[in-house]
Formats: sequence, structure tokens, C-alpha cells
Amino acid sequence: MNRLVVFLSVCLLLLSACSEYKPDSAAAETDIVATDIRGKEVRLKEPAKRVVVLYQGALDGMYMLHAEHTLVGIQNNIYTNPETFKYFSKLDPRIAKRELPAPGNWETSTNIESVVALKPDLVIMASNQTDAISLLENLGINVFAVEAQTNQQLYDELEGIGKLTGTHERALELLAYTRQKLEEIQQKTADITPKKSVYYAWSGGRIYSTSGRNSRMNECFELAGVVNACTTDLDQPNINPETLISWDPDLILLWSTDPKEVYNKKELSVLKAVRNKEVHVLEPPFFYDPHTLKIMVAALELHNLSYGERGSFNLEQDRREIMTGLYGEAKASALFE
Repeated sequence: MNRLVVFLSVCLLLLSACSEYKPDSAAAETDIVATDIRGKEVRLKEPAKRVVVLYQGALDGMYMLHAEHTLVGIQNNIYTNPETFKYFSKLDPRIAKRELPAPGNWETSTNIESVVALKPDLVIMASNQTDAISLLENLGINVFAVEAQTNQQLYDELEGIGKLTGTHERALELLAYTRQKLEEIQQKTADITPKKSVYYAWSGGRIYSTSGRNSRMNECFELAGVVNACTTDLDQPNINPETLISWDPDLILLWSTDPKEVYNKKELSVLKAVRNKEVHVLEPPFFYDPHTLKIMVAALELHNLSYGERGSFNLEQDRREIMTGLYGEAKASALFE
């Protein structure tokens, strides 16, 4: 009997909802619409004026888009990571003064109450924070989920954020500039033979965690004119020392890891890259973030590291030129101070 009562109650609610629903077609036609990495449409009546960004790559993109005036909250490790704080504080005096609230991080938990207290009309956060996203959306807060794994996904992500923050024109300028630069780089690296092989290890000393051939780093490798030593198609495979030894890369590329982490591993002493002292780290990491359009700077650096005197790029000149193209003259100058 109780089940029947519940069933009838649900049916009545559905009928009530259907009878009350009156689509506002005029409003829908004027909505700002962007599709996030989940394939979900995010709709706003007007450009977001209060934005919380809890993903570093997207936060970086906000400064490239010149949309930082909408920021009311950022991720906490912008403050707690000295290297990250150093550069973001150059982009925004509010960060330098630690004035922007920091209600969470992309890789850990998010303080929902703190986010809600900021009264955002848009929250940008990593797609893997599914519980936090659900809670925020259930509270009526718009969430644009990010975490691009390919260039095209990053382009779509940046354009979507541009639409939602009223900076779509700037987004199109950035993408046009990026495509032009990528074409220039590819013309210089495409015909290199033989190509060097490179193994990439994740941050924090995770030597045996790498990026496969269906990954953003693999796109960086192709742009740099090198071959990914990892042969699997998996995006983020974990391997063992024997596998790495069997690949025997020409060069090992690290992220936020001291090369000594590799050199001190006795089992890896047989590697060609170790014997030849070809273990490198991209520093400072801010300029090479593969989760942003700056992946092209990482490609230039990797190309010259791999081919030495045969390298095709003036790294200092090219890095400054690309930073200016991505951020604008004033922000780029501040970053190099």
C-alpha cells in the first residue's frame, strides 16, 4: 500500500511539473551557451560577473582571456605553492596581497559552503570532482567542468569560458594566434630524421607514471619533433622499471622533479638517457604548463633539449614572443621581471 501511495505521489508531482512548465523560447534564444568537458550545456542569461575557478589551467586561461575582473575565488594551492604564487601574483595584485578567497583545490576537496558564500554565477572546476559538482548544481550554481586531454578539447574549453565570461572575441584571437604558432613550429620540426625518443615522468617524483600516445603530452612530443618512448595508447599508464629499460629513451623529461630522483635509481643506470646525462626538467613550470596553450613553449624547449645545436628555436626570444601573444604586453612583461 505504501509503495502505491509513493508511486501516485511521484506521478502527481510529474504531472504538476509538466502542467506548470512554460518554456521561455525568447529567453532561451538569447542565452549564452557553452558545452563543457562532460558534454553538458551550461547556460547563462548574461556573461558571468562572479566566477570561482578551482583549476589552475583554467585560472591561467582567465588571465589570457583578460577575464580576471570576474574572479571572486581561486584554488588554495595558488597561495600554498611558492612557485605558483610567484607568477600568479605578478598577474594579479589581489593574489599578491592574498585578497582573493581560496575555497578549495582541483585535486582535493572543495569547501562547498565557502564557494556558495562567494555567491558565484559560475564555478569552473575539474570534471573529476563529481560530488562537489553535483552538490553545487543541486544548489542552482552553474558549473563548467574542465580537464582537457587534447589540443581540441583545450580550444573548446577556452572558447567556452570566453563565451561565459563575455570574452569570446578574445578567445577567438587567442586560438587564431595559437594555431598560427603551432603551424610555424610544425613546419620546423616535421621533417626531422631520425627522431629522438623521450620518456615523460609525472610530477612529485612519480618516475614510473607516464603519458601514453593518447595524451596531451604526446601532442607536445609530436610538435617538438620527438617520439613518445611510451608505446601504449593509455592516457596515464603506470609502468615498472623493466618496461622503462626496454624502451631505453634518448631523453627523460621530468615535471617538478629533481633529476637526481632518476640518477639515484640504480636499476635505471643502464638507460641511455641516464648514461648520457639527458634527464631534464622544465623550469620554471609556470611557463610550460601542458594544461594551457603554453604547451607550445614546452614543445620548443623539448625540441632544443633533444637536438642540441640542431635545435631550430631561439628559446628566450620565442618564449617572450609567445607569452606576449598569450597574455598581452603588460602581463608578459610582469612575468619576466
